Amino acid sequence: MSLFLRLVTGVAGLLLLFSIGIFAINVHQTRQSLLDSQRMETANLTQGLSLALVPFVETQDWTSARTLLQATSDGSFVSMLKLEAMGLEAPLVVQNPGVTRAPGWFQSLVSLPQLSTQREISGGWSPLGTITLEADNTLPYNQLWSLGLRLLLWLVIGMALTLALCALGFRRLLTPLHRLSDYIKTLQIEGYAGPIESTRIRELKGITQAVNQLSARLNDQFVAQTAQVIRLQRMAEQDAVSQLGNRAYLTRILDEWLAAPEGGALMILRIDHLSEIYRRDGFEVRDNTIRAIGDYLSGISVYETPIQAARLSAEEFALILPDDSDAGRDELLLTMLDRIDDIVDANPLNDERPHHARAGMVLREPGLQRVAMLSKADNALREAVENDLRWYIAPRESRHGERSRGDWRMVIDNALSRHEAFFVAQPVLLNDGQELHQELFMRLREGEEVHLASSFLPIARHFGIGAQLDHHVLDWLDRHAEHLSMRLALNLTFDLLASHEEVDALIAWLGERPALAARLDMEVTEESMLRHGDNVQRLFRKVWALGGRGGIDRFARDLNSLPVLGKLRPDYVKIDQTFFVRDDVDNEFLHSLCMAAHQIEALVIVTRVESEAQRQRVTAIGADGYQGYLAPAVALNPGVH
Repeated sequence: MSLFLRLVTGVAGLLLLFSIGIFAINVHQTRQSLLDSQRMETANLTQGLSLALVPFVETQDWTSARTLLQATSDGSFVSMLKLEAMGLEAPLVVQNPGVTRAPGWFQSLVSLPQLSTQREISGGWSPLGTITLEADNTLPYNQLWSLGLRLLLWLVIGMALTLALCALGFRRLLTPLHRLSDYIKTLQIEGYAGPIESTRIRELKGITQAVNQLSARLNDQFVAQTAQVIRLQRMAEQDAVSQLGNRAYLTRILDEWLAAPEGGALMILRIDHLSEIYRRDGFEVRDNTIRAIGDYLSGISVYETPIQAARLSAEEFALILPDDSDAGRDELLLTMLDRIDDIVDANPLNDERPHHARAGMVLREPGLQRVAMLSKADNALREAVENDLRWYIAPRESRHGERSRGDWRMVIDNALSRHEAFFVAQPVLLNDGQELHQELFMRLREGEEVHLASSFLPIARHFGIGAQLDHHVLDWLDRHAEHLSMRLALNLTFDLLASHEEVDALIAWLGERPALAARLDMEVTEESMLRHGDNVQRLFRKVWALGGRGGIDRFARDLNSLPVLGKLRPDYVKIDQTFFVRDDVDNEFLHSLCMAAHQIEALVIVTRVESEAQRQRVTAIGADGYQGYLAPAVALNPGVH
C-alpha cells in the first residue's frame, strides 16, 4: 500500500472512531433526556388520573372511568392504563400501542426501559383502588431515530469533506516525495538527466541533496569509464595520422562483419601518389593529405549506414562497404576515387584528371573467412593496377554466387508461404551455470537443403522485408507458446525497428499477451540502437513493464554507442568473441569495456565462444556469460513445429 493510501486510511479510521464517539455521546445524552422527561410526565399523569378517577370509583361509574382512561391514552404517550378498584369484577385495561419508525436493530442498539408508575385512588381512611400506567416508547424512539439520521448524515458529509481536504493536502505535501521517486525511477531506466529540483520540506531536503549527489557521481563514473574505454580503444585500434582504424581494428571488424548476417563488400584502396608527395613535399604534407583522406572516408555512408575504414600501410586503406546494388556501388566507387584524386593532386589548371587511386574489391559470399577475403581483395587490387583499371571486382567463386538476389527473394517468400521455416534455440549461459535465455534462430528449408540465417538475412535486409520475417516469428510464437516453457530471446531486424508503425504494432502485440511477453527478451543490434534509439527505447519500456528484458546484440562495433547505452540502459549486451580473444588487444581495454556495461547494471555476454580456453579468458576479463559452440543450438521439440 502506498504512503498516500496509508495516510488517507489512517485519517479515515481516526475520523470513523471520532464520529462513532460523537454519535454515541449525542444519542446517549438525548436518550437520557427523553427518559427523564418521560419519567416526570408519567408520574404527573398518573397522579392526575388518581385524583380525577375518585368520583367515578366512589359511584362505581365504570363507563365514565373507561371514557376518561381512553381520552387520556389517546392524547398522550401512554401505552397501557389499568384500573383496579373495589366493586370492579376485572381490572379495567385500556391499551394504545403506537407504531415507531425506528428499525429493530436501532431499538436493540439504543434500548429504552419500559417505564411504569402506579398510584392509589384515595377514598378517605382507605384507598378505593389503584391506577397503573405504562409509558409508550414510540415517540422517544422516533425522536432518537430522527436525531440519529441527521447526525449520521452530517457526520458522513463531514468525514467526506475532511477526507477530501486531507487527500488534497497529503497529495500536495507528498508531491516532492513523488517527484523524488519518479526521478529515481527515471535515473534507473534512462540514466542521469540533471539534478532534481530542491524542496522546501525540511525532512526531504537532505534526501534530495543526497540523491542529486549520488546520481551525479554515478553519471560521472560512467562518463569517465566510457572515456577510458574510448581512449584505450583509440590507443589499440586507431591510426594516429588518418584517425581511422589500424590493422587491429580491421581484423576485429572483419571478423564481426563475417559473423553477422550482413551483406556488403571488402575493398582495398591504394594511393601511390602519397609516396610522391612524401618525396617531393615531406612527411608533414603527406600526413596532412592522409588526414584529409581519413576525414573524407569517415564521412561516407550508404543508405545512412557509415562505411568502416582502416589504414593498412603508408599508401593502402581497407574499407567495408554496406550492401548496395551493383549500379549504386559503381556510382559510389567513381565518386570516392574522384574525390580522393582531387585530395592528393588538386590542380585546377590541368584539363585531364589524373587517376592516382586504385581499388580492388571482393563481394561477401557465404563461407568466406577473413584471410580469404583479404587475399581476394589484394589480388583484385593487383589486377586493377596491372591492367590500369580504376577498380576491379573479384568474380564470385562459390555456388551461392550463382543465385541472384531475386532468386533468394523467391526462396524466402516460398519458405514463408509454405510454412517451411523452422526454429532452433541456442542457450546463453552465465558463469555460474545458470541459463539467461535461449536465443531463437530461424532456418529455411528448400527441398533437402537448409539455409541458415546468415544466408538469407542479408537478402531480407536488401529488399527491406526483415519485418516480414519478424511477423512470421511472432505468429509462430503465438501458436506454440503453450509448448515452450523456456525463456526465449528474439533478435529483431533493422527493418522492423526502423518503422514507427511496426514498433507500435509489436508493442500492442506484447500488451495483448502479457504472460508470453514476460518470458521474452527483445534483442536489437547496435546499429538499430544508434539509428532508431527512440523506437528501441519505447519498445524496451513496454518489455520492462511486462516483465521481459531488453538486450543489445553485436555491441561495441562502434564505441560511439557507449553514451547511448547509458541512456537506454539495457539488461545485457552481447559482444563477439573476436573482440576478446585477440592477443593484440590490451586486457585493460576489455576489462574497462565490461566495467562500463556493469556501471549501468548490464550483463556482458560473449558470443561465438568456441573453446573452453576462450570461455576462461572472457570470464577472466570480466564478462558475465557466454554463447557459442560450447552450448550449441538444439532443435525445438518436434511437437511445436
